[in-house]
Amino acid sequence: MLNLFVHTLREKRMFIFGWSLGLALLGYLMTAMFTSFGGGAIDELVESLPAGFEGLMGDLQDWKQLPGYIGSQVFDIRFPIFISILSILLAVGLTVGEEDKGQLRTLVSLPLSRMKIIIAKWTAIVLICLVATLATVGGILLALPTTGESLDLMVLVRLGLFTWLMVAALATVIFAVGLSTGKRSVTTTVGIVVTIGSFLLTTFAQSVAWLKDYEWLSFLHYFPAADIAKGTIVWENALFYAATIVVSLILVFVVFPRRDVKAL
Repeated sequence: MLNLFVHTLREKRMFIFGWSLGLALLGYLMTAMFTSFGGGAIDELVESLPAGFEGLMGDLQDWKQLPGYIGSQVFDIRFPIFISILSILLAVGLTVGEEDKGQLRTLVSLPLSRMKIIIAKWTAIVLICLVATLATVGGILLALPTTGESLDLMVLVRLGLFTWLMVAALATVIFAVGLSTGKRSVTTTVGIVVTIGSFLLTTFAQSVAWLKDYEWLSFLHYFPAADIAKGTIVWENALFYAATIVVSLILVFVVFPRRDVKAL
């Protein structure tokens, strides 16, 4: 099992490097842009934009303080989109992607139980998501001197851990669907629907009254990054992501060992 885990990481090393570099750059640039909203510029922006833009841009009042800015502009909008794409590509590639190439068929023929295959692949996915999250946090830390502001490191710890939990839950759902069905179209569709659907629902629920009753269906509803940055943590949200991971793993543990893996 350890050999498969290490092999998976080695095989994905360029994927890890590329995404980590890109996300670190994202964190750096977005943090460095904080200084652009000084000198009353944010007040002018608040007055000029309609209230309906709040769902898309976050609460503009949060932009006045660095923790609120990082929470609303890095972790609440842009970062979840990019790291969700990472999780979809990763989970699809390590499940139905390998099955379409015949690699999974070869793997299950080895003297390695399917339970161990599940654990090795899932652990690799979760670790890669952690590395990507840490890379973003690293980019933010590198940019802090350019802002002339200080930041409590616990803000980044809270945001980083919650982000990792969120993306690990999303990746686990896609991973479970991929190994349980063996169908690329179904797996990719689930990933896109959950990711894009959640983004649209959470974004427009702020300005469309009838959508507010359905926002709980959004995967991002349980990740209020701006509030987390301020120190407000609703542990029921963490429990939702943890329960999603557990249920998804139970599904794949039950279905995959009994499923016929297609040959190339």
